[in-house]
Amino acid sequence: MNVLAMTEFEAVLDAGDVVHLWQKAPSRTALSEVSVVSGGGEPVRLLGAHSDDFTRSVFEAPAAGTYRFGWQEPATTVSLAYSFSPSRVAKEGIRLLRTTAKNRASEARYKLHFQPPFGWMNDPNGLCQIGDTSHLFYQHYPHSLRWNTMHWGHAVSDNLVDWIDQPIFLEPRAELLADNGLTGGAFSGSAIPHEAGGVRVFYTDREDGREPSQEWQITTVSQDMLSAGPSTPVITDRPSIPNFGKDIRDPYVFRGPDGLWKMLVAGADDRAGLVLLYETKAADAADGWTFVDVLHREPLPRSIPAECPGLIALDGEGEGLYALVFGLIGYRDEGTRRRNLSYAIVGRFDGRTFEPVLRREIDFGTDCYAIQAFQHVDGPVGIAWAANWTDVFKDRDFHSAMTFPRRFVWQDGALLMPPVESVKELRTGIAAEALATAGSVPLEGGLGEIEIELARPGSPFALDFVHADHGISLVYDGQTLELVFDPPGNRVVPRYLTPTSTLRTVRVFVDVGLIEIYVDGGLQCATKRMDSDAPIEAVELKGDSGAVQVARLWKLRPIRKGLG
Repeated sequence: MNVLAMTEFEAVLDAGDVVHLWQKAPSRTALSEVSVVSGGGEPVRLLGAHSDDFTRSVFEAPAAGTYRFGWQEPATTVSLAYSFSPSRVAKEGIRLLRTTAKNRASEARYKLHFQPPFGWMNDPNGLCQIGDTSHLFYQHYPHSLRWNTMHWGHAVSDNLVDWIDQPIFLEPRAELLADNGLTGGAFSGSAIPHEAGGVRVFYTDREDGREPSQEWQITTVSQDMLSAGPSTPVITDRPSIPNFGKDIRDPYVFRGPDGLWKMLVAGADDRAGLVLLYETKAADAADGWTFVDVLHREPLPRSIPAECPGLIALDGEGEGLYALVFGLIGYRDEGTRRRNLSYAIVGRFDGRTFEPVLRREIDFGTDCYAIQAFQHVDGPVGIAWAANWTDVFKDRDFHSAMTFPRRFVWQDGALLMPPVESVKELRTGIAAEALATAGSVPLEGGLGEIEIELARPGSPFALDFVHADHGISLVYDGQTLELVFDPPGNRVVPRYLTPTSTLRTVRVFVDVGLIEIYVDGGLQCATKRMDSDAPIEAVELKGDSGAVQVARLWKLRPIRKGLG
């Protein structure tokens, strides 16, 4: 016989403040219940749904005061609660009231990069700029640090560096939450400004085993930028392509050069990963979507789907060109043993066909997946998940972050992907002006930005990182730049390297749990996640000091989250 125990928390709320609380009962045959009490007033009962998963209850404070939320365990479990002021949340963010050991964010890791305030995160979604505010949505499961039924999280920024957490934006269909036997959720997608304000969102809904297609494309509108409204299917069937696989996913919607709304979705046939093109003549992009053609075929030795496609117009020297981006889930590079690689192909797009001009790998460190690009006021920018599916295991928690936002710059016939200029706002001072002759230099808080400029392009060097759990070095022999990564245990480690005989500059950002490397202004990039709460303690630059023109270490501040 279970003995019921009262659990509670208090929240100081202003009149009109809203609390989102997720609760569930031990089984879907029972109902959970949370009571809300303020002063001597009558309790308000918040009843959960018949569900195998946590479901959201909403409480709005009728007056300013202290409110006590209580429930009896194990008859009711509460995974998450936060409060916010609807009129101020864009500037102030949400205020966490309750998390658990299962979904609590790491306090040790990712001081410089965006991580969710709770739960699991993967692909960035719906990147867009509305007014002066950039919006980052992302694949999210709020109640544990493991993949599960997908939601959309949300954060906003006015500088692409400091992020303010917003309420959970999009939830999966109720039937997916109600039954643990069903696998699916609200998967990756994109967003465009809505003509009446807010955004129109497109995403992949999924339910394994559904016929005729387990994945289909959905649209919904948010007027208040806090939550999504009712959803409508826009593409429910697979295209008539011979031997087309079961995957059709990740709608990316943008305005084409012919003025029509275009949508990219990804999948595969039996010989290639595919990026498909759809279009509509509807001014609001709400319906009328028709299949145009295969925009890109990625020949592969077996059926491997493309994922997270995007097509972004370049500016400056790249005016008239577009960058097509996509990932290959399940792909393995036999030469380096790296998996799930991502590519960018620059080409010409007339609204219906794509003519490639240049191809590059997005990140030779591979922990930069599912990059999504959008048109920022300062030019095209992309953000990626700073992780790789090859490191995800069903029985282990997985803390992850997003990469720094990266610019798409066409320069001298090459696509550069440097970090946005606003990362310089993280600098607080110089820790070492002459790193090349300073020996081992400690990193304050495990954070730092290293700038190296060689006096003679192609001069060899080694940059060693002192870490308690991992062996890490960036080694350049004049022909190849390699991030040598030696984690604990006996796991076979891929080789993270790129050929370059003319290397001139390197910029390295060191975070707790993550390193980002930008070579020659973003001509090559590498991102590596470290599964450790331990910081990098020090760095040491080795090589011919006469070949180094600049070797500077910057102190960096943690990003501001705006979380109450």
